[in-house]
Amino acid sequence: MKRLMLIPLIAILTGCPGENVGVGSWRDYNIFDNTICFTVDKSDVLSRYSVSSMQGDTYKTLAVAERVALSYPDTCIKVSLSPGYVYASSYSLNGEKYRYNFFIDNNGQVLSTRAGEE
Repeated sequence: MKRLMLIPLIAILTGCPGENVGVGSWRDYNIFDNTICFTVDKSDVLSRYSVSSMQGDTYKTLAVAERVALSYPDTCIKVSLSPGYVYASSYSLNGEKYRYNFFIDNNGQVLSTRAGEE
């Protein structure tokens, strides 16, 4: 019985075979009126995305999709973005992994958390 329980544990720890385990390069995207557009290029294909935020003591997943093949305008998603929080995202575009973090101030201004680092 213990050996049967060991198999799923090993699978979880090792991840999917052949999958690139890197977190991805930094790449920003357009954010306006509670809409995130990962790309507006009709030739791009969005295959995965996740948007989340730590709000107080609560971790919130705002949007997630896996194993999709979306092109513009379906690469734009509506999410509820509250001012005063940092948002983290990761996504795959044209087979490449990317990530982007941003902050929305109390005036609704979107600020990259990487400003001045590059």
